[in-house]
Amino acid sequence: MNNIETLAAKRPLAWATCITLIEILMVLFSAILVSASWPGETHGWYIASAIGRLVAIMLLLLVLMRLKWSGSAGFTRLAGWRTWLILLLPLAYSIVVSTYTMTGNFDLRVSNPGLAGLAALFLITHAFLEEVAFRGLILHGLIRAWGDTGRGPLKSVLVSSLFFGAMHIVYLAGEPVLVVLARIMVASLLGICLGALVLHGKSIYPAVFFHGLLNLAAYLNLTSNAAEGALSAWLVLSLLMLPVAFLGWILLVNASQRVSRLLTESLGETRESL
Repeated sequence: MNNIETLAAKRPLAWATCITLIEILMVLFSAILVSASWPGETHGWYIASAIGRLVAIMLLLLVLMRLKWSGSAGFTRLAGWRTWLILLLPLAYSIVVSTYTMTGNFDLRVSNPGLAGLAALFLITHAFLEEVAFRGLILHGLIRAWGDTGRGPLKSVLVSSLFFGAMHIVYLAGEPVLVVLARIMVASLLGICLGALVLHGKSIYPAVFFHGLLNLAAYLNLTSNAAEGALSAWLVLSLLMLPVAFLGWILLVNASQRVSRLLTESLGETRESL
């Protein structure tokens, strides 16, 4: 475990690359295991996929606990009410622009409550898994390495967001290259806001809530309209996500003191474990 912590501290980009590759492998392994592509649209697919994500979450949380990062990475706090209030506007905006851009409609009706419930469970666990990997392990590792510098928090969030976007390369398995590149851009911009929410609230849970609810809204809208976004839709959405990324930047500026405290707590926990 000391070798893992040394890698995160001394070679943060290598650390981020390793976690991203592990996340990609976990997702691919889960897809192969259930022998279906997203979305599976069956009860069994959602159950098996959710179980696979839960196993992956437990493995990554075990790494966090062994590193003594659980508290400082935001897994023991729910965040204050201000952070939850702040996320409502960008969440509502993201849901509206993403659903309408993809299909030209804003239709979140549930035609099959049982299947939709299982889909919601899967989407929440999937969002949690990605937040553990990219805002828990990667962002926190970068903060530990760069957070004590003037632009460390902003740099950490930007880089972790790029890795979050890069993870979406897995869609190359079934979509054109240009669509996947647009997906990566949208995810990277969203990642800036998610990372800022984590640092502002000193908690991972606002980002999990934002991420999971946005995924669920997209699922319901695409299911109701039986359509998938084309390249032009993804390109438009990437432009429409710029305000969300800008809000994340504003939160990062206001969260500088919280980042300093987070880093101090993290290093303190490490010293206590030695």
